This record gives sequence, structure tokens and C-alpha cells, in this order.
Amino acid sequence: MQTLPTMPPPSKIGSHAVPFEVDTPAGPFVSTSFAGKPYLLEIFATWCPHCQRETQILRVIRTKIPPSKLMMLSVSGSPFGAASTAGTNVPESQADVDAFDKEYGVTWVALYDANLTVARLWGMVGFPTIYIVDKNGVIRYEGQGDQDAPTLLKGLANAGVH
Repeated sequence: MQTLPTMPPPSKIGSHAVPFEVDTPAGPFVSTSFAGKPYLLEIFATWCPHCQRETQILRVIRTKIPPSKLMMLSVSGSPFGAASTAGTNVPESQADVDAFDKEYGVTWVALYDANLTVARLWGMVGFPTIYIVDKNGVIRYEGQGDQDAPTLLKGLANAGVH
């Protein structure tokens, strides 16, 4: 697989969340739809074993905190799809994200971001990158790689989510 494009460093805890828009088959998805609500944003790659494992942790979070208290969103952040191999890159697609959702039991919104808009605006250094944003739009948690449930629950508590 080729090298991933360079992304800016992750957004800082305490900074305001950068608004974004992602084109989807159902029309544009805009982050301002989360205004006044806390949310968890995951930037992931369908080929990433860490992201695949992280879905289990995010399912645990979802069972502990209902959608009425926490919005959850996963957005693709790699130009390379799950079928890529060393030396052969296959572009990421909506079908890859849909297959990932089905295989790993994703029950929250997951978007294919063809332009990597969210990754470029929010920044990241590895997959998955997870942000937790409070109801005022302030980033209260940021982490990369495998995150365990207690760590994310602590980040959610820091964002006022219980």
C-alpha cells in the first residue's frame, strides 16, 4: 500500500470543533446538525485492524450511552480501500464503508468521505483518531489508535456525558 497523504496534526483539546460537510448518497451531511449536542467523532480506515477492533468498543459505548445523550459518527479518512494490498492500491468507496459497517456491526452513522475533508480539517496521525466534543462545540478528548471503553467513558464524562 502506498503512503497515506500527510494530514495536519490533531485538533487540540479545548479548541472549538471545526464544522464540516461530507457529501453522501443521501445528500450532504453537515456537522452543524450536532449543534448543542455532545458527540463522538471517529476518523477510521476500513482496512485498519485497530479500527476494526475499535468498533467493538464503540458498540459498548453505544449500549451505555443512548443516542439521545450522545451522537456518534465515524468518517473514512483513508484514500485506500479494504481491498488494497502491498503494491496495489484500490480506492476507498461507499461500498467499502457499507461492507465495514455490516461486518463489524456499526450501528451509528458512518460516512464515506471521498475528499478526506474531515481528516484534513480535524487532523490525525493514526487510525482510528477519536474526538469527543461537548454540547458547546469544544473538543474535550482526542486520541489515536486502540482506545479502551474506560478511557472513552472518562473522555465522555469530561465532555459532560453520563
